[in-house]
Amino acid sequence: MQNKKVGASMAKFDQKIEDIAQLICELTRNCQIKEEYFANTFRMSPTEVRFLKLFVHRDILTVAEIQELLKLTPGRVSHILRSLEIKNLIQRIKKPEDRRNIEVKLQPRAALFVNNLNQNYVELNNTILKEVGDDKADGIANSLNILLELFTKWVAGTK
Repeated sequence: MQNKKVGASMAKFDQKIEDIAQLICELTRNCQIKEEYFANTFRMSPTEVRFLKLFVHRDILTVAEIQELLKLTPGRVSHILRSLEIKNLIQRIKKPEDRRNIEVKLQPRAALFVNNLNQNYVELNNTILKEVGDDKADGIANSLNILLELFTKWVAGTK
């Protein structure tokens, strides 16, 4: 009898995990649609938008940091840098003491652009989440923080 309860409990847990996995996939798809929407709105690629969002709370990043944060190859990062330089949104700064360590900085007009981009992200999420109320929004934030922590640990373990 005890084995049947354990088996039923495991099956229920497995189903819950499968349901969560499906929800995460659906959320990921919807987030990609949201990023494509923003990219089209700002006439950029989704990767360029993700790239610029890195500068919401930072003034300067190294190319190595960008590669790590976006999980992109050096060649892909160089391509994005060239594209954003052509649009006069970023500037590469080569350090004389170590020319391999290149920093990336927003151009002055790009700071306003990034601020506008971030504000639009916040407003869209506000529009989406205002239907749930404060209590549920707190629960969602808590759950997302837990998921982010778990996924961050998983990503760190895959290196």
